[in-house]
Amino acid sequence: MRAFLALTLFAAACSSSSPEGGPSYDSVRDRLADGQTRMLVTSAASTGSITAKRRAGDGWTEGTTPVTIESGEVAAKVDAKGNLTVDKLTVALADIEIPEDVFKKPAQLTDLRVSLPKPVTADATTWTSDDDATTTLTLALDFDWAIHVNGGSTPLATQHMPPVTVNVMLTGAGDHIDASASLSATGELWNWADLIEMTQLDLSLSASTND
Repeated sequence: MRAFLALTLFAAACSSSSPEGGPSYDSVRDRLADGQTRMLVTSAASTGSITAKRRAGDGWTEGTTPVTIESGEVAAKVDAKGNLTVDKLTVALADIEIPEDVFKKPAQLTDLRVSLPKPVTADATTWTSDDDATTTLTLALDFDWAIHVNGGSTPLATQHMPPVTVNVMLTGAGDHIDASASLSATGELWNWADLIEMTQLDLSLSASTND
């Protein structure tokens, strides 16, 4: 099973001033070193797709379906050495229709969510300035979901996706952070009753601090 995840974080601001009544930061590193920094995923600027196979008679039919990203959140910080920790990463996806011939009735995948189960810290982070850094993280993400058939929903077991590599880049200034992220995970990511199998998940995310 192979998986790859690329994540880039961008910070941009016109000054080091802060929202009224809040603290002021001189740089990206200064702000992240002060504690967890929260960024919200912007659904309008984020996209994704799922590639899945479904049982069709004695064989399988595979197709790619676009997904709508409804919401999400990233939270990160750096330690005294400047190493980046991602404390939280969660993305909620809109419901996905299942072809009616799978169950011979209307059905949907619902309550779709990709999340990081525990914080992850980079072994090393390279800062070329207090506003510019690069690092690599390895994340093992969880995929939660439910299936809705014939008017009833059934939560299904959390799928633990294989570890993926995250390449991170930070840049900007201290008072506002924008983030973009692209994720591509491939392999047998989940299989339900040998009827539906997800083989690839692609996400392109945009997020920013709510300053």
